[in-house]
Amino acid sequence: MICPKCGANMILSRGVCAKCGYDIEVNRLTRRYSCYFYNRGLERARNRDLSGAADMLRRALKVNKKNVDARNLLGLVYFETGDPVSAIQEWIISKSFLEEGNPAVRYLETLHANPAKLDNLNLAIRKYNGAVDAVAHDGFDLALLQLKKAVSLNPHFIRAWQMLALVYMRSGHMDKARECLKKTLTIDATNTVSMGYLRAIREMYRENRRMKISETEEDEKSEAPVLATGGKTYTSYLEEQDRIDYKVLLSLLAGLFLGILVVYVLVIPGVKAGMKEDFKETQGEYAEQMSQYLSDIDSLEKETQSLRNKIELQEGALEANEAELEELRDKAGGINVFNMTAYYLNLKKKGTASNDELFILQKRIKAVSEEELKNESAKAIYDRVIADYPSALTVTMTSSELFDKGKALYDAGNYTSALEYFIYSYEKSADNEKNMYYLARTYHQTGDKVSALRTYTEYQERFPEGENYKSVSGYIQQLQ
Repeated sequence: MICPKCGANMILSRGVCAKCGYDIEVNRLTRRYSCYFYNRGLERARNRDLSGAADMLRRALKVNKKNVDARNLLGLVYFETGDPVSAIQEWIISKSFLEEGNPAVRYLETLHANPAKLDNLNLAIRKYNGAVDAVAHDGFDLALLQLKKAVSLNPHFIRAWQMLALVYMRSGHMDKARECLKKTLTIDATNTVSMGYLRAIREMYRENRRMKISETEEDEKSEAPVLATGGKTYTSYLEEQDRIDYKVLLSLLAGLFLGILVVYVLVIPGVKAGMKEDFKETQGEYAEQMSQYLSDIDSLEKETQSLRNKIELQEGALEANEAELEELRDKAGGINVFNMTAYYLNLKKKGTASNDELFILQKRIKAVSEEELKNESAKAIYDRVIADYPSALTVTMTSSELFDKGKALYDAGNYTSALEYFIYSYEKSADNEKNMYYLARTYHQTGDKVSALRTYTEYQERFPEGENYKSVSGYIQQLQ
C-alpha cells in the first residue's frame, strides 16, 4: 500500500509508514468523519439550506483539507449565495490537490470563458462595498442606489439583499424590506440573518398596531360628550346614575366567585396532572438522550485514548526503525546500493538466477552512482556483486520478454514485482498498447492512484482506437 503522506510503500500488517511514521488508521478515521460531514452538507444543499450546508462542508474540510468533493461543493454554495471570490478561492485550492478529472477545473474555465459575467460579479461586489462606505457616512440614498445596482448585476448576492432590506427598514418601507428578505430565503431557505430581520419587521408591525389602538382609545375618551343638567356635569351617560345598583353588583361578584371556584376545583387539577405526565415523559426522553450522549462521549474518549497510545507506540517503533535504516544505508553507502544488495542477497539465497532476474540486477547495478561508490563498503559490495554475476552486465531482454514475465507475475497477483518488468518493457517499447495498459493497471493494483490516472489518461490520448479504451474510461471514473 502507498503512504498517502510521503508516497512510500507501507506494510499492511503494521498499518504505519516506515519512512515517515504516518498512521493509516488515523487517515481512515479522518476521511470517514470528513465524508460524514460532506454527506450532511450535500443533503442540506439539496434542501436549499445553504447556510447549514456551508457549515457542514467547512467542518469536513477542517477534518480533511484534501476532501476535493467537499471543497468543490463549498465553492458552489458560495457562488450560489453571491460570493464568487470565496468560491474561486475554494476551486483553486481544490485544483492544487487534484488537477486531472477535477470538476473545479471546469468551473474555473467556465468563468474565464465568460468574462462579461465575471465583470458583472466584480462590479456587483464593488457596488456593495461602495454602499457599505456610504452607510458608514450616513449616505443612505447613495447606498440605496448602489445596492439596487448590485442585486441587478448579481441576483443571488444575499448580503446585498440583506443590506438593501436594512436601508428600506430605516426609511420605513417595511413591505419593500420584507420582499428583499423573502428573496434571500428563496436562495438560502434557512438563512438566520434574514429570518432575524423578518422577526424584527413583525415586531415593528405589532408595536405600530398597539400604538394605533392606544391612540384610538385616548381619542375616544377625549371626544366623549359633556352634558350639563341641573348644575351637574357628566362626561358620559353612565355617569348620570348617582346611585349604585348593589343587587346587580352582588350578583356579578357571586358569579365571578363561582367561576373561580369551578376553575380551581375542576379545571386546574386536570391541567396539572396533564402537565406532570408531559413533564415525566419529556424528562424520560431527555434522560435517554443524555445517557446515549454520555455513552457516545465515553466511547469516543476511549477510542481517542487508544489511538493516542497506538501513535505513541508507533512513534517509538518508527524512531527505532529509522535509526536501523540509517545505519544500514550508511553501511551500504546509499539507497541504490542498498536496493542492489537486497536483490543480490535474494539471488544468492535462491541459488539460481534466470535471464530476467539478471536483467533486473543489471538495472540496479547501473542505478548505483559514482558518488555512492566513494564509500569503501559500497565499492566492496559493488565489486562482489559483479564478480559473482558478471553476466548481469551483458544480459539483454526484449520488450516482449519483459512483458511476458511481468504478465505472469501480474496474473499470479504479485503486482509489486510485475510493476518493475512492465516499467522496463514500456521503456523499451513505449508505442506498444499492451505495455502501457498493463503498466497503468499495475499502478492501479499497487495503490499508486496518481501514476495510474496519469498513465490511463495518456493511454486514452495515444490509443483512442485501442481495444482497452472503454475499460480505461471506466477505471478513470473510479479514480476521479
